[in-house]
Amino acid sequence: AYEVLSGTGVGYFDSLTGLVFFLLIGKLFQEKTYGAMNFERNYKSFFPLSVTKKKDGKEKSIPVSKLMVGNRIFVRHNEIIPADSVLFNGNGKIDYSFVTGESKPVEKVSGEMIYAGGRQIGGAIELEVMKEVSQSYLTQLWNDDIFNKKSESDFTHFSNVVSKYFTAVILLIALGATLFWLPASAGKAINVFTAILIVACPCALALSIPFTLGNTLRIFGKNKFFVKNISALEEMGRVNTIVFDKTGTLTKPGKSDLIFNGKVLTRFEQKIIKSLSHNSVHPLSKKIYSSLEGDELYPVTKFVETTGMGLKGVVFGHNVKFGSKIFVSGDQNHDGTPSLQENKESFSTKVFLSINEELLGYFEISNSYREGINEIISTFTKNYDLSLLSGDNEGEKENLLGYFDDESQLFFNQSPKDKLHFIKNLQSHERKVLMVGDGLNDAGALKQSDVGIAVTEDTGSFSPASDAILDAENFSFLPKFIGFSKISIKIIFISFAISFLYNLIGLGFAVQGMLSPIVAAILMPLSSISVVVFATLSTNLLARRRGLLSTL
Repeated sequence: AYEVLSGTGVGYFDSLTGLVFFLLIGKLFQEKTYGAMNFERNYKSFFPLSVTKKKDGKEKSIPVSKLMVGNRIFVRHNEIIPADSVLFNGNGKIDYSFVTGESKPVEKVSGEMIYAGGRQIGGAIELEVMKEVSQSYLTQLWNDDIFNKKSESDFTHFSNVVSKYFTAVILLIALGATLFWLPASAGKAINVFTAILIVACPCALALSIPFTLGNTLRIFGKNKFFVKNISALEEMGRVNTIVFDKTGTLTKPGKSDLIFNGKVLTRFEQKIIKSLSHNSVHPLSKKIYSSLEGDELYPVTKFVETTGMGLKGVVFGHNVKFGSKIFVSGDQNHDGTPSLQENKESFSTKVFLSINEELLGYFEISNSYREGINEIISTFTKNYDLSLLSGDNEGEKENLLGYFDDESQLFFNQSPKDKLHFIKNLQSHERKVLMVGDGLNDAGALKQSDVGIAVTEDTGSFSPASDAILDAENFSFLPKFIGFSKISIKIIFISFAISFLYNLIGLGFAVQGMLSPIVAAILMPLSSISVVVFATLSTNLLARRRGLLSTL
């Protein structure tokens, strides 16, 4: 500007034009990439849920994304309300603690509005959808502050701190170099000052984090593993202890043998048992429900489900209970039958049944474990401390020892509070804990752990306490997911090194007066582009090698 106004030269409009051009090109590239990521990561990606829809008197499971206004849906005990709806049938007892923090359930009667995000506590209810999922509270749950364990990831915090000091250091270097060159040539001093400010940029450092972890989240999402945010992904890469739930996590719901031992049940008794079990989403309740014939269900009143113990209710005037023997009869050794807690010889789980306080017998359920569970445990054993927490008795202890190395890794008869305290105890000994549960009665342990992963089937069950949702179909990929999260962190460190190396080399040439502003303007966006390309290509390439992305 001085040369133009004084008439002594043509100025540096070419440099200014080049600077603006390359800055805009770099900005366009960044926005295009961010836009692509944001487009793929909408609310549907975070909630791979299904809901039980009622049509023509029949129940059918459909994805929540296909839920429409006017649909009739069933919501059972402990299930999340997926969309703003009106209560059509049943007694609503809604727990909004995940949304408002208020732990006291809210009573609802027929005709009242029930908002998405609440959890039904009690018997099954029938609802009519009033708003689409995209317009309901549920779509905001993962972004609600109440569920964010950390407001800022460690890498982002590190990047922000480095950027703050980086700017101050660069200004000092630029001023020092300017004062050094000023006696020799004012024009060169200005060029040096300008080139240093242009070429030295922390942008590449800041971009390496969101592009590496963002692309990793996208890759995981394609494999039906939906991680809440990059903070959860970072924590996953740092875990050294993994804790498993058994029922519904290592075992397959609905994939087990069930036998009733005791009095022969009449058709009416089977119907009232089926009606009671229909109100619960616990894996054992669903096994009992699916094993009993008939479609007719009776209304259930005074329904209560005691986590880790059993459930009870009044069906057609009959008091029905099933669960542990202590819960059902209060007698651990009544008529010589071993209680649920004392049944250590059997390799099965026993669910006791009583009608009108008469103990009729018990359902004996032998569990079926998920495919590939042996390989999963063997892989994790090499690098992690493992534990298993189960609310059931020790009936399957011998079976589980075929997967786990040591009996000390197995803990039975664990209530939800016991699981929570177990996680806290591990953390008090400086352990980074990853908890894998079914997202139902494991909510406390999932929330307390450094990373909580909820394994889901097609039930529509969901726990905002978790940091990630894993489709049970891809449970065998769990070691790959956790291993790849560690690789992502290594990629970020390499990207940091590339960024620092670029800045050191660029500053070296700029301080010596060997770099013109126009060249610096070219190099600055190219550094950002190079880091983005490296982060994206390296994550894609390594994901393909590990079978997380299909080859072209």
